[in-house]
Amino acid sequence: MDAKTGNQIDRIARQLLPELRDISEKLYRNPEIGGEERFASGLLTEALRRHGFSVTETFGGIPYAFRASYSLGVAGKNVAFFAEYDALPQIGHGCGHNLICSAALGAAFTLKAVAGELPGTILVYGTPGEENLCTKTLLADQGLFDEADAGLMVHPYPFTCSSGRTLALEALQIEFLGRSAHAGTEPEKGINALDAAVLFYHLMQEESKKRPEVNVHGIINDGGRKASVIPDHTSLLYLNRAWTDAEISELRQVTELCAQTAADATGCHYRISNNEPGNHAMRTHPALSDRMNAYLRLFGELEIRMDDIRASTDMADVSLRIPAIHTWVGMDCPELALHTQAFAEKTISPAADTFLLRSSCALASTALDVLTDNLHL
Repeated sequence: MDAKTGNQIDRIARQLLPELRDISEKLYRNPEIGGEERFASGLLTEALRRHGFSVTETFGGIPYAFRASYSLGVAGKNVAFFAEYDALPQIGHGCGHNLICSAALGAAFTLKAVAGELPGTILVYGTPGEENLCTKTLLADQGLFDEADAGLMVHPYPFTCSSGRTLALEALQIEFLGRSAHAGTEPEKGINALDAAVLFYHLMQEESKKRPEVNVHGIINDGGRKASVIPDHTSLLYLNRAWTDAEISELRQVTELCAQTAADATGCHYRISNNEPGNHAMRTHPALSDRMNAYLRLFGELEIRMDDIRASTDMADVSLRIPAIHTWVGMDCPELALHTQAFAEKTISPAADTFLLRSSCALASTALDVLTDNLHL
């Protein structure tokens, strides 16, 4: 990309910044958890239509998902930007998805303005419920992203990291079934499902210590209702994360073994189910990632780490279908962690403007190279 085009991209993104900031801050003030993003979806699709994009709502039959497209001219490459906009319960936008979707729109609008008569199509996919529904996984499984020649997205992070590996994830619910009884007068007639849940939790803790390369985390979400009643039902929610599908399969076997051991020791029965969709590990496209990193540096990024991120994303399932990247763009707050109120507040700070400008410019520049065949995929 020549200097003239780079300057044009920077100028257009700066002109768009007030609109992007307004979208992000409105979402910050109106957080919606996955599957409930009526306001967010409406706000984003309205902006896309205003900029000349055609929009299909309830994309793939999923509420609040959308597909937006803008044809630049004759048929050519299709380049897609991915938008997430769900928030976290109680915390709000502690994962910064209000910035993710705003940057996706900024990149799409900037690319539209600089692409001129180039062949190709600009796509924006709105994917609700990344935190709990994994709708990219569901849509990818339907083949609905296969039309795109490249898929690009950014995620705010305390510091900047190249798109690399992320962890595969399996979400599980483990239930124990016992027999209720009066806890004061006849406790011996009960079979305490909470005993099984507590034992299972400790067994899983011990197993996870043996496997520092993976991540296992769970909570007891139903431990009974009343202290005077021996609980006949308890349940736990677990997220098992690992770098490979084989390790995920092994963790499932460990979970089953711990559940069986806890059930046998307490006289309970157990059952295990997938309470939420899971996702695979990210398969970053090296050439796309290298080009994105180069443009981040061009537009002001001083340091890009090459760390693997011990988190999970449904963008990984997109990466199994099309060339894709999931770049982590820094918010200049290495002391903060994602999924916190402090990080949510950072998304409406001056650092958010830097994120939006840098991300919009780098995404649009990378996508422009895809459209012009200046990037081998």
